[in-house]
Amino acid sequence: MHFRRLTADVYTGLLLLLAGCWVPWAHATTLLSASPNQASYSLAPYSELWHATDQSIMLENFLSHPPDFKHAHHEEDLNLGYTRHDVWLRTQVRNDSPETQRWMVQFEYPFLDYVTLYTLRQQGIEAQRSGSAVPVEQRALAHRQAVFSLELAAHERVTLYTHVAASGSKMLNYKLITPEAFYTQNDRYNFWLATYFGMLLAMGLYNLLLFFGLKERVFLHYSLFVGGFAVAILTFNGIGTLMFWSFLGDNTARLVALGFTFASTMATLFSQSFLNTKTYCPRWHNVLSIFRSYCWLTVIATLLLPIPSALHLMDVTGCMAALLLLLCGSYCSLQRVPSARLFVFAWSLFLLGTGVFALRNLSLLPANFITLHGLQIGSALEMLLLSFALASRFNKLKRQKERTQSTMLAALQKQENLLERKVAARTKALEHLANHDVLTSLLNRHGLMRSAEGALQRNRQHGHRLALLMLDLDRFKPINDNYGHEAGDFVLQKIAKRIVHLARTTDHCARFGGDEFIIIMENIGTGDTLAPILARIDQAICSPIDLPGGEQVSVNVSIGVSTCHGADEATLESLLSEADSDMYAVKSSQAAAYYRYGSARS
Repeated sequence: MHFRRLTADVYTGLLLLLAGCWVPWAHATTLLSASPNQASYSLAPYSELWHATDQSIMLENFLSHPPDFKHAHHEEDLNLGYTRHDVWLRTQVRNDSPETQRWMVQFEYPFLDYVTLYTLRQQGIEAQRSGSAVPVEQRALAHRQAVFSLELAAHERVTLYTHVAASGSKMLNYKLITPEAFYTQNDRYNFWLATYFGMLLAMGLYNLLLFFGLKERVFLHYSLFVGGFAVAILTFNGIGTLMFWSFLGDNTARLVALGFTFASTMATLFSQSFLNTKTYCPRWHNVLSIFRSYCWLTVIATLLLPIPSALHLMDVTGCMAALLLLLCGSYCSLQRVPSARLFVFAWSLFLLGTGVFALRNLSLLPANFITLHGLQIGSALEMLLLSFALASRFNKLKRQKERTQSTMLAALQKQENLLERKVAARTKALEHLANHDVLTSLLNRHGLMRSAEGALQRNRQHGHRLALLMLDLDRFKPINDNYGHEAGDFVLQKIAKRIVHLARTTDHCARFGGDEFIIIMENIGTGDTLAPILARIDQAICSPIDLPGGEQVSVNVSIGVSTCHGADEATLESLLSEADSDMYAVKSSQAAAYYRYGSARS
């Protein structure tokens, strides 16, 4: 239902754009003047919000009959907790610079199902979609959070309307950030997330191996607890939907509820095994058994209930499990049960993180770094301490089963090597994702900047000649209009393959925009002419393309060229500017030639 509603919103925006409708400005009371001298701005003080009681409302309703928006003065005002209504945000942004500026609009909370950003300009409306329930290929930017690109012309002012539909807690803090600052921040966050999930993976697999080696169920219970928790937190942080299961759609939120409730069930079972409640505290063992039965019912309920109700049940069950296990551990500590004190300390940290997570979802705590990441911080410390406690238990069992020690050490070494390879492969995959375009596998803007920096440095050292080609596809928009965006994506992929096929192994190929491509050619001889290269590129791109449906289409290309020598103080920006000017000159000459040809025929 959310997908159909958001699709209707996008179509509405496109229809309004095609109709050339007048965009009514000046409803937001505060204007953000964005200066390139500042890397990021919080949009909360400049935003207004409105709860859509009618979920079928579309953007055209806002333009014809603007509702009564409420101004958000602080970031806490955008922490709405659980609310069944969709939320609309509105803000105005002006480029406070005489030059075109590129920005990113980033929502900090990754667990938002559908986020649609409408950019209203004097010439029309632009719509972009993202969110945890949106497939990766349909997102404005393939990222774990809802992130959108925003390009502002010199002194341009735009109005941003954001439609947010989410089954879970609506924490809508978002900001305006430069691409450079965004990617720097993204690399730092990815490092810590990779470390955190690598730790979960290591602890889960490590204890699973101990179970297979020692046949002690406590290690299996702990592995299942870590596994359920890892799946839920992977999905909640957006990494799971970005890399593994973006196809779930609306059921992404259900997977979070299922993972956390399953983790609560396994945590109860693990506590019974670890504390040996059946021997030391029979009454508590019976209480935990009853609660475990309730947890299994909640696991089934999360599969059957509406998603908002399943998420509420998840919060309640998680808090109950953490508190109940803490009380049980405290009683066992008073009874001097082995390792009970360490269990209580570890579970206290987890209870604190779980409580912060649940209270933040219920809008009872403000949204900040601690409340946003409290669950991860508390769970990391708790699992590390429980791992130490399990290690102590392992040492005791190892002394009892000395004959299996050598086999276990060999299995552990093998597992550690496997984990290292997986972490290295994951790091490589994340690096590739940060520098390459998801659709075409060519370099993206960030990857182009890194490659151009090295190419220009080598060019200065060796005194060679370097060329930058800017390719802009002509007659591409009718393909999207007539055959759909999937056909347009297919054409872009074919064009990218042809460009890579023509390029040398030392050339750098990038997708610069929607239908713009860049080729950086190093070590071009001073006497070499680029005309044959341009002719081959033009011939290859203009060749017909067979669509999957059987239709045949073709596009033209306008190519702008800029060159520099080793002694030149050229930069990527200067080369792009020169190539852009040359490309538009080529477009003008082609248009003039077409006009003369048409006049001659008539």
